[in-house]
Amino acid sequence: MRHFRFIPFVIISFLISVAAPLAQTAPASPKIITGKNPVIIIPGISGSTMVNPATKKTSWFSVRRDKDDDLRLPMTSAILTENRDTLVATDIIREVSLPVLPDVEVYQTLIDALVARGYTEAKWDSPVAADVFYVFPYDWRRDNVETAQLLFKKITEAKKTLKRADVKFDIIAHSMGGLIARYVAMYGAADLPVGVARPTWAGAAHLNKLMMFGTPNEGSFDSLEAIIDGLPIVSERKLPFVDDFRPEDVLTTPAAFQLIPHQSSARFLDQNLRPIRVDFYNPETWIKYGWGAIGDPKFLSKLKDADQLALLNTDIKPVRPAKDASKDDLILSETTYAQVRAYFATVLSRADRFHRALDAPTAKSPVQLYAFGGNCAPTLDAVVLIQNEKKGKWQTLFKARDIKGVGGREIKKDAVKAAMFAVGDGRVTKRSLLAETPIGKDKGPKLKTIFPVTSSFFACGTHFRLFLEKPIQDSFLSALIVEKTNQP
Repeated sequence: MRHFRFIPFVIISFLISVAAPLAQTAPASPKIITGKNPVIIIPGISGSTMVNPATKKTSWFSVRRDKDDDLRLPMTSAILTENRDTLVATDIIREVSLPVLPDVEVYQTLIDALVARGYTEAKWDSPVAADVFYVFPYDWRRDNVETAQLLFKKITEAKKTLKRADVKFDIIAHSMGGLIARYVAMYGAADLPVGVARPTWAGAAHLNKLMMFGTPNEGSFDSLEAIIDGLPIVSERKLPFVDDFRPEDVLTTPAAFQLIPHQSSARFLDQNLRPIRVDFYNPETWIKYGWGAIGDPKFLSKLKDADQLALLNTDIKPVRPAKDASKDDLILSETTYAQVRAYFATVLSRADRFHRALDAPTAKSPVQLYAFGGNCAPTLDAVVLIQNEKKGKWQTLFKARDIKGVGGREIKKDAVKAAMFAVGDGRVTKRSLLAETPIGKDKGPKLKTIFPVTSSFFACGTHFRLFLEKPIQDSFLSALIVEKTNQP
């Protein structure tokens, strides 16, 4: 994004960049080592196809909104597991074809690299114990803990079928996929901890190595931008034949909120570029700053009780769904503001608890953790909040520009950019990937990593090119089979 942009919710924003010759991505004539641990590929947000099993229609990836299944989940319940539609994830996205762009690879390049090293694809319902890879498609809209529980179930059922309690999996996880895998390692199939989070490492018995590529372990401001502004699907441009994601679409996606920066590391700046504290997990904060659809009069005008809401806000103009309205529009028209607020409070609360669970410090990890990322692209690391006192509204800056501080002092764009951006892959900062949290009262330059990293490797690659970068690919492929290579 923007954060959906940094994980393939904007798959297309990186499509041209991944159209690289396979010869540049797979090692030439690699030595084939046998007996390798099975590998699981976990894509990032929007990296799985979404299909209606009854109609067989694919709702994602598609540049046109499907009338019956347009990816919006219901918001009728504060119990997130109850907000379901008919779509299911059927595969990871391997290739995408668009009329305005050529056929290009998405995760296919990664698959080809594994095949070149002697892996073959296996299926979860007929598992194989070695020299194979599995793909893990999932409904990337849903709460990440629900997805982690599904992954844990697949792993344990595969081992039961194999009758091999000793088998351990290696995981290759892109972006949000790394958060899901870390949760499985730290908590197994358990729900979010209540109170102080203490990892049980209930999933560690099933995992050997976890390789994270551009994983936002401390969150990403690109996600907040997508929640607030929505995002264009094709190369960050609006095109007449493309149905872009709107803020109200993103509002229905709990996973998007679990990608926002963690409270402990989020950096908000005032118009003098001084740090200010913002309570990320309080619904009133979002309404105060005008973030997302939750306080948007256009969105509120579609709700069932819009007439009552209009008595309090004259900007709300109640509208009823048209005769040919989509199924999701009809569901929204029967949803009350109270239901949306209860849903939203739950989403923020679970984002808070999810972040705290992952932020629980651990001196030693029973799973080998590897981090691969980019280190030469300016990456959003802070946002600037400017208040328009005359209008009583706030503006949230995601792009650097000249601004005026208190008293009319002009702050040039370069100074604003220096304050807002840090080193990263264009979507995830290096600090977030490594989960380096500022420590000390002054929140100075001293950083502490909340989990031990077995190895980290950085190259001059962007978020969606990490698997394509030859140095990164050589590094992770070597690390993947080093134990087998070193055997006598």
